Amino acid sequence: MKISEVLSFLEEKYPLHYQEDFDNCGIQCGDKEQEITGILVCFEMSEETIDEAIRRNANLVISHHPLILRKGIFKIEPTNRVGRVICKALENKMVLYSMHTNLDSAEGGVNDTFAAKLGLENVSVLSPIPAGFCKLSFFVPADHAESVCNALFEAGCGHIGNYDHCAYKVEGHGMFRPTAGANPFIGLHGELTEVEEERIEMVFPAHIQKKVITALYQSHPYEEPAFDIYPLENTNRKVGLGRVGDLPEAVPAQIFLLKLKEKLGLQMVRYYGNTDKLIRRVAVLGGGGSSFIRQAMAAGADIYVTGDVKYHDFHSAERQMLIADIGHFESEHFIKEIIYNELKENFNTFAVSLSEVEKLQISII
Repeated sequence: MKISEVLSFLEEKYPLHYQEDFDNCGIQCGDKEQEITGILVCFEMSEETIDEAIRRNANLVISHHPLILRKGIFKIEPTNRVGRVICKALENKMVLYSMHTNLDSAEGGVNDTFAAKLGLENVSVLSPIPAGFCKLSFFVPADHAESVCNALFEAGCGHIGNYDHCAYKVEGHGMFRPTAGANPFIGLHGELTEVEEERIEMVFPAHIQKKVITALYQSHPYEEPAFDIYPLENTNRKVGLGRVGDLPEAVPAQIFLLKLKEKLGLQMVRYYGNTDKLIRRVAVLGGGGSSFIRQAMAAGADIYVTGDVKYHDFHSAERQMLIADIGHFESEHFIKEIIYNELKENFNTFAVSLSEVEKLQISII
């Protein structure tokens, strides 16, 4: 099996277009068309994780944090961490691959897992991303409508939430006149032709537009099918950063903070706010989430749990909502479980391993 087959599986569930603008998910370096020997899943790429992959005969290393961000690098030489990791990976014919904010935002990803670990119910997305959908509207003879629709569904059209094969049809009359050089499926050169047609509309993710147009041309009987594509501004309510949900019952703030430490295996929690209140509605965001404090407040959260909160960020909620900073690593280290479980459940022809060399060392004195 080629590495590209595994990556296609992951990108089907955690699409790269879910990533934030600053991010660089996907391949960091390497040839994905080589045969896979094994996979090492880690949180952060380092020389130690590359050495571990070599020992485990793994030529695909999947991390959460990308090695290279969109600001890019101008040269690669083993004089810094990034250069040493890339050089060593290429020397050993490895592919380095990252699943960062696309996995944060996707269904079943980091933030859904975070919410599940805290036992939240009625969970919704804290900050939905623009859906990135378009609508295709096309015209087709009625007796070819089913075959063209099926080709477009196969290409990825017609998915809305938990529903597929979604389309809207209207019957009508099409009119055209073939001119010199045309090769009409229906009608004769120079003669006006009217046809019983259907106007069909269906949505599709914007990033597959080229694939959709190709499928339309290949399946449509007309030499020149008539169609329109409209960008949509709908948000995708199931995809985005952060989650907000409810505890089964309200608990005192101090009890919740103790349970938070216990469930996530934390050594410490930094928090600020009124600890005399009861906690029922909880917002979470794995990684650095200080810029989403206002969204958590707007969602009615009693407490917001995230990482990388600065001194002044704690005060931005004006004690209306508790803010708990559990650390960047601690709020999303279970990312490795998600990737590992997906691969183990769906592939059994190669070894998948979790990195054992990376640990965040914190000393409390």
